[in-house]
Amino acid sequence: MAVSLGLVGILTAALFLGHVEALGYAPWNIATQFILVAIPLFIFMGQILLHSGISDRLYTGSTALLGRLPGSLLHANIASCSIFAAISGSSVATAATIGTVAIPELEKRGYQPRIVLGSLAAGGTLGILIPPSICMIIYGAMAEESVGQLFIAGVFPGIMLTLLFMGYILVRVITQPGIAPTFERIPWKLRARQIISMWPVAIIMFVVLGGIYLGVTTPTEAAALGAFISLVFALAYRQLNWQIMKGILRDTVKTTTYIMFLVVGAQLLTGTLSMLRVPDNAVLWVTSLAVSPLVVLMFIYLLYLFLGCFMDGISMMVVTLPVIVPILNSLGFDLIWFGVALVILVEMAMLTPPVGLNVYVIHGLRPDRPMSEVFRGIIPFFFMMLLGLIIVTVFPDIATWLPSTMYS
Repeated sequence: MAVSLGLVGILTAALFLGHVEALGYAPWNIATQFILVAIPLFIFMGQILLHSGISDRLYTGSTALLGRLPGSLLHANIASCSIFAAISGSSVATAATIGTVAIPELEKRGYQPRIVLGSLAAGGTLGILIPPSICMIIYGAMAEESVGQLFIAGVFPGIMLTLLFMGYILVRVITQPGIAPTFERIPWKLRARQIISMWPVAIIMFVVLGGIYLGVTTPTEAAALGAFISLVFALAYRQLNWQIMKGILRDTVKTTTYIMFLVVGAQLLTGTLSMLRVPDNAVLWVTSLAVSPLVVLMFIYLLYLFLGCFMDGISMMVVTLPVIVPILNSLGFDLIWFGVALVILVEMAMLTPPVGLNVYVIHGLRPDRPMSEVFRGIIPFFFMMLLGLIIVTVFPDIATWLPSTMYS
């Protein structure tokens, strides 16, 4: 994808502009943005937590906290994904981490496999909406919007989607009790101990999100602090050795390189489009149409839902944003709000066939189950996300109110 985008940009510049020298500034401008330093730091933080045992404590604590609800461990799936999302920034990492812990436990207790796999694939998508979020960093850099405000804007919509998922599970288990076993009572002292064991997660969330909201840290500084504290916890729990650390660093570099290579390739195409005035002409064309801005927004939503069937979220964003952002700006839409709506669309793309990354991740954890079972399992959660997108569109204050209260 990165090579394809870069080559198209270079060849188009050579054919229509007669030169390619000016394109050198395009990738340089994006790759040297300080905010992008947060990407490897958040990825590093998530990798440490993945290998530190904190994810096990998180799932156990969520089970103890929500165990009395009908379908207790299914709710724990969603709650664990939403909390882990607040310390990882990656949907794939969230789905893989919680799925590894949850699937054997739920199957052992006799939960219906379809709703188990569907809840984990859908819950994992919260990783890019609940801050920190790699997609929001990319969006902020490309749309020239505050990443800190984008992070905080994702908090309430993320909580809303979490409650929608859990509400669906509650209704489904009440109407079809056979899909989940009855609650097993846990002694109060053991439950309290399991809930308290989640305290490292609370500290990391407070440092990262609290620091940004209160204006104490920038997103990049918050990422550095979060990574450092995660490393301290992992060392304190004696979960790290040189072999594990080498794997963490290798995976961090691989993921960061993939993202940045894609961004640079897309920026070559973006530079060419800018020099050919494609975004400016697109804005003029759209503003000349005698249609409501809401109609344009609906077409943009449909475009992303269609592209999501064939492209991963970051690829979809870096290809389209250079044209979409100027159009939305000219129509008066709040770009912080749209960043949240776009991330929900990217979440939906992670569930839609044939390129639903979270579906493949969850299926990879349970390869003996047919792929179709996972896709059938995510259908109701997909419609819950569509409902969430509609709510955020009709009531944009859900995304914009909290950022407006931030300290600068």
